[in-house]
Amino acid sequence: MNARRDLNLLSAASAVAIGGWSMLTLLLPLLALRFGVDAGGIGLLVAGAAVLPLVLAVPIGTAVDRWGARRVMLLGFAGTTAALLPMVAQPSLAWLIVAFVAGSALQNGFIIGAQALIAALGAEGRGREAAYGWWTTAMSGGQVIGPIAAGLLLDRLGPRPALAGVAASFAAALLLMLLVRSRGRSETVVPPFRWRAAGGLLRDRTVGIAVLTSTAAVWAMTIHATFLPVHLESLALSAATIGALLSLRSVAAVVVRPVMPQVVALLGGRERTVVYTLVALALALAGVVAHPSPWLVGLWVVLFGAGHGLSQPISMVMVADRVAARERGAALGVRLMLNRLSQVLAPLAFAWVATGAGLPTMFLAHAALVAVAALVLVGWTRRPATGES
Repeated sequence: MNARRDLNLLSAASAVAIGGWSMLTLLLPLLALRFGVDAGGIGLLVAGAAVLPLVLAVPIGTAVDRWGARRVMLLGFAGTTAALLPMVAQPSLAWLIVAFVAGSALQNGFIIGAQALIAALGAEGRGREAAYGWWTTAMSGGQVIGPIAAGLLLDRLGPRPALAGVAASFAAALLLMLLVRSRGRSETVVPPFRWRAAGGLLRDRTVGIAVLTSTAAVWAMTIHATFLPVHLESLALSAATIGALLSLRSVAAVVVRPVMPQVVALLGGRERTVVYTLVALALALAGVVAHPSPWLVGLWVVLFGAGHGLSQPISMVMVADRVAARERGAALGVRLMLNRLSQVLAPLAFAWVATGAGLPTMFLAHAALVAVAALVLVGWTRRPATGES
């Protein structure tokens, strides 16, 4: 009963926090455009903001193992709230950069801590798969509301109320997390993290497949979240309409995640499913710029949301099931570190295409990269799974 209560509270806190984060990720490119930053500059801003989280991912994962997931999550929520307050008081490009960089770094504590705590609260195998599915469904609910709320607030009230809404979301997540009783801390002494262990972890076939899936999916999401608002802005759509279109991505994830175990069984297992998710992401990246109709863009956004909605929880479960409980935070930190690397490199890759040939061509180039990752996964999944359960 206590585990179910904590799972519900954690899911609620996560939904509120990710709702605030999705508000900020929509506001970042739209406000940057208002401050005179072009598409290339926005890409540099997003890439730069991901450098610190990249460096901190594994240390924060180790901190989760040593100090407990709950404590690290509380620090992350409190720090993000504080980082947003100067931008609320005096909106400027400088404070926007500070808020986004600090928020990106502190989000590591929230993401790794929540994933480790879910693994501790959930049972092994399909039970853990269902727990991750429920948690990520709640997260997607927050992602549905966040972009719509941000777009409406920005259109009707301006930057300050929109940013105040982001800060309020993280403050509410902090209050909810205070009610969680489980610490999510290893009961054994945690050894210092060694980078050689990370290499061994990635050589594990299942973990390698999971990490490549997650990294490619985050690469696609970074492009989608960063440049799709810019592309839609060029089509003269309002911030509210852009927010509504981006919310469709999360609606699709909400729909698909509760039935994730059934979808995995239908598609022939986790490994085959993750290949299909990358194919869906590649097609959707290319499709959103194929025609300017908002209705067609919406359909491609739904496909993207479904693919991304499956890729992340499945890859989390694949990693969590392959490592000991006392090493879970560090292992998830390695996974997140490579995700952050994608967030650094993705906005920089083909940035010259965005300013030269245009955003549609850049989207197509990134779609091709994700398709290549899918082909690599096909090869990996055909390798014999010696010694794995």
